[in-house]
Amino acid sequence: MLEGVGVVGTGPLTNLLLSTLHSVGIKVVAIWGPTLEQATETARHFRIPFHTDKIEDVLLHQEVDLVWVTCPPHLHSQVASNALSIGKHVLCERPPGLKKEDAVKMVTAAQYYPSLMSVMTLGLRFLPSYLRTKKMIQDREIGDVFLCDIKMSCGSLLGDKYNWSCDENMGGGVLNTIGPHIIDIITFLTGEKIVKVRGMLKTFVKQTDCISGIRHITSDDFCTFQAELSRGATATITLNTHVPGQFRQEVLIIGSDGRLLIRDADLHGQTASMPREQLLLADIQHIPEKQKYSLQSIPELPVLYHKGLLKLIDVLKESFERRKERLNWDPEPITFAATFEDALYIQTVLDAIRVSNKSGQWENVDLHKENGDDFSLF
Repeated sequence: MLEGVGVVGTGPLTNLLLSTLHSVGIKVVAIWGPTLEQATETARHFRIPFHTDKIEDVLLHQEVDLVWVTCPPHLHSQVASNALSIGKHVLCERPPGLKKEDAVKMVTAAQYYPSLMSVMTLGLRFLPSYLRTKKMIQDREIGDVFLCDIKMSCGSLLGDKYNWSCDENMGGGVLNTIGPHIIDIITFLTGEKIVKVRGMLKTFVKQTDCISGIRHITSDDFCTFQAELSRGATATITLNTHVPGQFRQEVLIIGSDGRLLIRDADLHGQTASMPREQLLLADIQHIPEKQKYSLQSIPELPVLYHKGLLKLIDVLKESFERRKERLNWDPEPITFAATFEDALYIQTVLDAIRVSNKSGQWENVDLHKENGDDFSLF
C-alpha cells in the first residue's frame, strides 16, 4: 500500500508526471521546487497539500513513502541516495548523474536498503513491442544477433530559456537525455553489455533567438557512437535533434536468420520462415489528445517514451496494490524494471562515450565494480 508520493522537481516534465499519477489514483502529497514560487505554483495547480524549496522537507514528510526524482541531473544521485537512507522508495529520472561516482553512490544506497524499491524511469522495457522483441531474440527466432542499428531524430530539446539543459556540465544534451534509454534497451533486448565505444558529440547550435548574448549552449545536439557488445555483436547509434517535426525512432536488430525492426512502437520483422518483412505487433496504446498536446512542450519526452512511462506507472501501482501493509511491495510486476545497478552500467557507458569524443579513439567500458564483480544485468 502506497501512502503518498513526494516529487522532487518542477517544470513541464514534472507537470505531465503529476497529471499522470493523479489520473491513475496515486496520491502526490509533497513537492519540491528550486524556488518557493515555483513550488507554490505547481502545488496550487495540482492541489498538492505540501510544497517547499527544501529537498529534505519532502524526504522527511511523514506521508511520503516514495520519492520521484525529476530535478536537474546534478541532483539525482544526492536526492536518491538520501531518500533511500531515510527509508523511502525511489524512482529516478535519467541520467543517474553526471559521472560514474554519482551512480556508485546510488547503487551503494540501494544495496544497503534492499527492501526499498530503487528504479530508474526507463519505460521502453515495458512496451509490448520491446518485450516481444526480447522474447524472439531469446527464442533464437532470428538466430545469432550480430548488428543493432538505432536511429533517433527529433527537433531541438531546448526550451525558450537558458537552463541546465543547455549546459553540458549540468547534464544537458541529447546523449544524457535520450542516450540512457538507447543504451539500456540494447542490453535489455540482446542480453549483451557494451564493452567498447567510439563516439562523437557535436553542438551545432550554440545560440538561438531566445538564448543569446553572453549565454552559449554547450550541451550536445547531435551524437553518434559505435559500440562493441560482450558476445561480439556491433551497434551503431545516431541521435539527431536537427529534424523538426515528428519524433522518429527505429531500432533494427539483425541476426543470422532474420531481422526485427521496432519503428516507434510498432514491431516489424522477417524470420527464416517468412517470405518477406511483416508487421508482427502493432502499437494500440492510446494517448489522450490532451496529453499528446501537452507533450509538444516537453521535447525530452516524446510520445513513445511517455507510453513507456505510463506502462511503468501501471506496474508500479500494481506492485504496491498487491501488498496490504504500508511500504510493502511485490517485486514481480516490476521484474523488468531498470535498477540502480543498470543505471551504473549506463552511466559508465555514457562516461566512456564522452572520453572517446575527446580522444578520438575507441575506449573500453569498465564493467567492473571496485570489488571486481560484474554488473548484474537485470
